[in-house]
Amino acid sequence: MGIREIGNKMGHAVSIGEIMQFMTHNSLFLYKKKGSSAPIDRRAAYEAREGSNPHMKGAVFVSPSKTDLTEGKGYVVTSYETLQEKHQKLTHWTPNTYRGGTYYDFKKRLIKGHTRENLKQVNVIGFDIDTKEVDLYALYLGCEELGLPRPNLLLETPRGFQVFYVLATPFYIHKNQDYKSLRVAERLSDNVRKAVSQYVPVDKNCVPFGFYRIPREDNVLDFFDEPANTRELLSWSKQYEEQEKRSFLRVVYDKHDATFDLTSSDWYRALILSTGIDTGHQSASRNNALLTLALANYASGRPLEEAYDELDQFNSQLAHPLRKGEFERTLKSAYSGKYKGVKRSYVEGLLELWTDGQVQFQGKEGWYKFKKPREERVRSHYDEREEDILAHLTKHTDPETPFLEGSLPMLAKTFGMAVSTLKEVLKRSTKLIRHTVGQGRGAYTKVASRSMMCRNLLWKRQERIEQAQMTFAELLPQATAFPRTLVFPSLRSELLNYELDILYRPGTSPPGKRHLNLISQSAITYL
Repeated sequence: MGIREIGNKMGHAVSIGEIMQFMTHNSLFLYKKKGSSAPIDRRAAYEAREGSNPHMKGAVFVSPSKTDLTEGKGYVVTSYETLQEKHQKLTHWTPNTYRGGTYYDFKKRLIKGHTRENLKQVNVIGFDIDTKEVDLYALYLGCEELGLPRPNLLLETPRGFQVFYVLATPFYIHKNQDYKSLRVAERLSDNVRKAVSQYVPVDKNCVPFGFYRIPREDNVLDFFDEPANTRELLSWSKQYEEQEKRSFLRVVYDKHDATFDLTSSDWYRALILSTGIDTGHQSASRNNALLTLALANYASGRPLEEAYDELDQFNSQLAHPLRKGEFERTLKSAYSGKYKGVKRSYVEGLLELWTDGQVQFQGKEGWYKFKKPREERVRSHYDEREEDILAHLTKHTDPETPFLEGSLPMLAKTFGMAVSTLKEVLKRSTKLIRHTVGQGRGAYTKVASRSMMCRNLLWKRQERIEQAQMTFAELLPQATAFPRTLVFPSLRSELLNYELDILYRPGTSPPGKRHLNLISQSAITYL
């Protein structure tokens, strides 16, 4: 299949050439100016149409190896025909289009012009993941949880992966207002990288609109042909910044802020100086006062030893102090982890009864129940049981054998829990896959993590691609300019075959058929 003009919707098996056109928004010439192998009549018709096109075409930079790239060597490419002919011998390119390019030294191929100010348009937002030890399921699930669209392209690199969003409307770069559109694009790119880094290890230091790996038949893992809505991305970026600003303000406290350090508050000092607190007053006796003061120390992160010394002095100054044993039991209860903070109504009652009434309560309302340390609880929470199963699966399964299988009693014993608990965890979990084979006493259950299933599908797919390439080479021992497209099932269709739903949460629409085909040729899909 040769090169052609494409739109945003590609309801067929996609070639590498079409992916590159899609990523760059047809911002290069379709055919070479010189030496094109396309029919003359087709080139003439194309040139006639382009003659009336008010938008100028641009250029991209390419390099045949990482070594050449580090030495500044490469080529300036202005047509998709050249990209399609040469992409198998290239490793890097600039998916964002430049106004043009030239060479410092033509013979040595030292390229010139791939500078920030020379950008013509920003077509994609891309980022690097510089490790293979990454949960790709977490990447796509994270994008959905963040409110980001599904990535358009996932490439495998020698050390990790590269992910791209293709913008529905590129950022067109001008000198106006000090390259305002470029600064907006850079800000969007920074926010996307920062947000996604919560889920996968994103390299936040690489140049946002520089060189990336070029798509090839052997490195495209996932392609989705619906571009990301630029306006919606900008709206998301604005909301993300506002949320980050609020989060930042919430975690930066003044040491003397009474809403954070309760022991510095006026009401705490007023109570601790009250020596007349006595027994016999509901919710406002000396026991309540001591517990309230101790909880204020605990909530403020004060060490038990410091709280003990100060509150022991407080107790000693009371007209009728608590006995040592009762004092220590109260203090131990406050620091047991059962409660956090203080109860407003108790503090106000103590202040009203035992102080001059000039001080009012300041701080957060309520006593908050702490979850006990797991070793102190008889029944573990279901999410902790889920983590136990995931940890065991991570240790005892791999991409080739993602399932652990056996009867439910056997699996329950392996995971260290009751059969009823295992059933409930599998029922509730969104991270585990359960598949039962057979019926009755002869039935057995297969359990896998969704993350390992994704890795299994990638492994299978890579094997199929390698096998297909070998078979194709046997059929066509001599290379041709435009080999036929090899069509492989996409990860999406594989996941549907396994009855998984890692890409869409409950309630969203199922994917259309056009998303179920993948690559190769110049041939091509979300994990």
